[in-house]
Amino acid sequence: MRADPTELAETSVTGTVTRMDPRVSRTRAAVLQTATDLLVEGGPNALTIDAIVARSGVAKSTIYRHWPSRDEVLLAVIESRAPVMPEPDPDADVVTSIREAVRASAATLNDPEWARMVPAMLLLRNHEEDIKAIDERLEEHRHAVIGALIARAAAEGVITADIDVAEAISFLFGPMLFAHLTETVAIDDGYADRIVDRFLAAYREPATQAARA
Repeated sequence: MRADPTELAETSVTGTVTRMDPRVSRTRAAVLQTATDLLVEGGPNALTIDAIVARSGVAKSTIYRHWPSRDEVLLAVIESRAPVMPEPDPDADVVTSIREAVRASAATLNDPEWARMVPAMLLLRNHEEDIKAIDERLEEHRHAVIGALIARAAAEGVITADIDVAEAISFLFGPMLFAHLTETVAIDDGYADRIVDRFLAAYREPATQAARA
């Protein structure tokens, strides 16, 4: 069945698709953008319904028709902004796919809005079960994508066959998160590529290393 052309579709990180009237969609978008601005500017405590009303001009009654509480607005912001790691190109070689996945994570941390939301996510996941669940879904998806690439690299002899997948994922993404939180290193494609190069050097099959010597 074809969708009504007057409706818009929204897809969240949970995979839920909803359709709505364009006017409703614009109102929701205005509220979510305002809530995002408040969150990145002042942290979770700055995100209140009154602050959203004052900045967006959307009536409090309208906001409560869409979200029953301030916490529901916060969850909607996280879901609407949360990045999802793209699926690798099945025709690309495995090293290229790993490189592109790490570059995609670097690009995510260079997204100004999401980058400034990361500290709030790390804080809130320890106190808010719903936000922890969103974070865990994102992490599970990333681990599934990267884990499959690591398993493929091991099967193809690019890296050692007995590699610990969880350790390998930490090796690939831990330095990037640390660099982001400490703001000590520019997180660009070059940095992402150096991480991958060092990962491959650390986990390369001994026979491959000997052949390269």
